Amino acid sequence: MDLKNLIKDAGIFVLIVGGVLYGLPAVLSSVLNTTHPMAAISSNSMWPVLEKGDLILIKGTKKDDIKIGDVVVYEAENGFIIHRVTELMDESFITKGDANTASDQPIKYDKVVGKTINLGDSPIAVPYLGNITAFASR
Repeated sequence: MDLKNLIKDAGIFVLIVGGVLYGLPAVLSSVLNTTHPMAAISSNSMWPVLEKGDLILIKGTKKDDIKIGDVVVYEAENGFIIHRVTELMDESFITKGDANTASDQPIKYDKVVGKTINLGDSPIAVPYLGNITAFASR
């Protein structure tokens, strides 16, 4: 292979990878009705259902569609939190990580980004792929 073809192939590779890294989230945002369609699990608070490094898909949701037992993603001061809903109230709700002993503080419904896409009762998670997305977003 000559240098010209090598450069051309490398350019095509960069375009494909760039399209996947930047285009896929844009398409998923539209399809899943949320500004953040994917999230990397960054702690073991949801173990064993979700493990650190997993990548999950998130779909937008409305207040009335949130149920006890759902795994939701919501905005917090230091980023996103992905925990299970344990209690619903009129203006807020309570979550708790499956591996945590204490519940979280009440969360207002307007902080919800979405909830996980599930297969049956379990969130769909791609192991290790979250590590790559977390590294790429730094």
